[in-house]
Amino acid sequence: MLLQNQPDAPGATLPEEGRTLQARVDLGQLVRNFAALRRVSGGQGLIAVVKADAYGHGAVPVARTLEAQGIEGFCVATLAEGLALRAGGVQGPVQILGSTRLEALPQVAAQRLDLTLVSVDHLRELAPRVKDLPVGLHLNLDTGMGRSGVPLRDLGACPDLLRSLGSRFKGVMSHFSDSEDPSGQSPSLQRVRFREALAQLRDAGLVPAWTHQGNSAALLRGLAKEDTHARIGLALYGLSEVPQAREAGLRPILELSAEVMRVARLAPGDTVGYGSTYAAPCAQLLATVNCGYADGYRRALGNRARAGFRGASYPVVGRVSMDALTVALPEDTAIQPGDRMTLLGRDPAEPFSVGEIARLLDTIPYEITCALHGRVQRIFG
Repeated sequence: MLLQNQPDAPGATLPEEGRTLQARVDLGQLVRNFAALRRVSGGQGLIAVVKADAYGHGAVPVARTLEAQGIEGFCVATLAEGLALRAGGVQGPVQILGSTRLEALPQVAAQRLDLTLVSVDHLRELAPRVKDLPVGLHLNLDTGMGRSGVPLRDLGACPDLLRSLGSRFKGVMSHFSDSEDPSGQSPSLQRVRFREALAQLRDAGLVPAWTHQGNSAALLRGLAKEDTHARIGLALYGLSEVPQAREAGLRPILELSAEVMRVARLAPGDTVGYGSTYAAPCAQLLATVNCGYADGYRRALGNRARAGFRGASYPVVGRVSMDALTVALPEDTAIQPGDRMTLLGRDPAEPFSVGEIARLLDTIPYEITCALHGRVQRIFG
């Protein structure tokens, strides 16, 4: 087992004592998920999205595991994330999805990172500076997401600048705004727009080596089969909830558990936590657990979520505090300080699975895992 504190100090090992709030990441299941996605891809290259510390799963261990399996490349959001992968020994292509400033080019070139062109002005700014640098550039096209990329009406301003890049012009990408909704029409429209933009570039003599519009759901639903590559994030971590993910056998890879630090008896009517939002309806046990909203376990889960203990689940009661939460159990439960409770489970059927916690909060699964803060120990195995 590799024990790490991520992302504040990638690679730094920690002793097992302490708060013992642990996120166990099953790298074997990651490999199985990747193999399943490889089968689904039908020959497309796969790019792992490992931004935000691999959605909270630990970017360097995840990336090194996938690199050993032959993945074609990686995407991150920032220069710092790209540098962290290189510092962790990742050798394959790494694309920075966000905008990168001119002053960062020496570091980008030294670490052989690829950049994303997020606007025509960004292309104009970078093109003269990268001609002699070992930097690949991906042109981002705004086909309907609306937040980044070159609008298709401005694409005519790009061919001359792209030709000036020579082999530095590596890829063209876009991003679906609604790839998970089976009834939505936007993926088809965005696909037509992307296809027409690529044809316009080909007519100008520009044929990128990489084209990639599809994300996890798009890959699983076959929305961008003709591209050379697809970017996979959520599906890698087993958190995609489109039906095709279950059919492919994808499973979550992260489990969050915490140590019980105190067990006390509650009499009927005893209240718990800030605001006294919970009053015991009968005699109960109250387990105080070493996890709170400062660790990424949301305050709004108090009196709503459940936690797992020895094959059963019990309600999280009272308000979640900064460093602790409380769980109510029957008074005859055999539980003591030092026992562990599961707060996020790997089984999608569990009432404390990542998907179920996301539904309670009316959010998406990767907000749950991305929120796990640096003092949560990651254990990889």
